[in-house]
Order: sequence, then structure tokens, then C-alpha cells
Amino acid sequence: MTPIEKNIIVVDEKGNKYEATYPKRAKGLVKNGRARFIDEHTICLACPLNTETEDNFMSENKVTTETATTHKYTIEYILEQIEKIAADTAYLLDAIKECSNPDCAAIFGDTRAMALGNIVESREKRNQKLISFYEKVYNDLKA
Repeated sequence: MTPIEKNIIVVDEKGNKYEATYPKRAKGLVKNGRARFIDEHTICLACPLNTETEDNFMSENKVTTETATTHKYTIEYILEQIEKIAADTAYLLDAIKECSNPDCAAIFGDTRAMALGNIVESREKRNQKLISFYEKVYNDLKA
């Protein structure tokens, strides 16, 4: 079996030459109105190829600290969020209550207490990360 060759030359309206393509691909481009046959072995693209397919202009995508902080974050907001984290102790009280329940302690023993301890520890780590984040935003606002 002979492999199919890329034998259709591709050019654009400005005369720029591109890599050759397969006959079936060329027919598909013509059928969809993206190219037209110039002759039996050449097609002309309806619009030039976009050779720059990657966006290297990061400045358009950046969100400056000033923009991000002026909309939602204020010093008052940051302090309020930290106060909420400090005041949220309900999960601690629930964990202590569950550990002290005699029925659960008899059935699960130390395993339940360790699991609840892990939950509390994870929650505290999350709170520490949130406070660290709010601290950074607070410092940016002060600057």
C-alpha cells in the first residue's frame, strides 16, 4: 500500500507559501469555504494563517494588586474575616462533644478520637492559611 502524499501546495492571497497538505484536506478546506483551488495542485487560503497562535502579551491578562484590592478587599473587610475565623469555634465544641459521647467511645475507642483530632487539625491548618492570605492582602493595602 502506497502512503498518501502531501502534494497540494498551499498559498495565501499575499503569495506566502505554506507546508503542502493532503488532497482530502484541501478538498475539505475548499468545501468549507476556507480556500479555493487555483489549479489542480494548488489551493489559496481565504484568509492568511494566524502564525502567532500563542498569546505572549501577559500585561492584558494581569490583575494588578490595586485592581483586585479596590473592588472587594478593604482593611475593614480583612479584619472582619479574621475575626470570623477566630470566633468560629463551633467545630471544636462539636468534636469535643463527639469524643466525650460514651456510646461512641465504647464502640470506636481511640480511632474516633484520632479521626476527630485530624479533622480539627486540618481545619486549623486551613484557618492559618486563610489568616496568612489576609495578612498579605492587608500589608498590600497598607503599602
